[in-house]
Amino acid sequence: MSHINTVKSFNSILESFLGQISPLVGSSYSHYFKKLIKVNAILPVQQFCTYGVPYKEKIMNKDETYFKNPDNHSTIIDGGGNNLSEILRLTNIYDKIDDESKDNVWSIFQALVILAEEYTKIKS
Repeated sequence: MSHINTVKSFNSILESFLGQISPLVGSSYSHYFKKLIKVNAILPVQQFCTYGVPYKEKIMNKDETYFKNPDNHSTIIDGGGNNLSEILRLTNIYDKIDDESKDNVWSIFQALVILAEEYTKIKS
């Protein structure tokens, strides 16, 4: 898969996810994300490579401390990416969703990890 297709797949999954959680968090994240990818489609996958992939083991093992331990997300994304950081950590959402939804969240985050790693390999 080319890096363009990888970025499109990553953004499509993340955009769909934001639509799914909008009843819990409102539509502002989804609106922000749509604007962001129009300006810089690569930024979300790049940010996830930096701030999500280092927690690959926790994500792949469905370790809830990924969402519950604030130390996992103590690094603030600069350059206007704070909303993206908030989306990727789900600290205020994870405990409010049912077990089936939690499984879906893990599947989505695992897919994002795989695509982010693929993007990194292609760009190297």
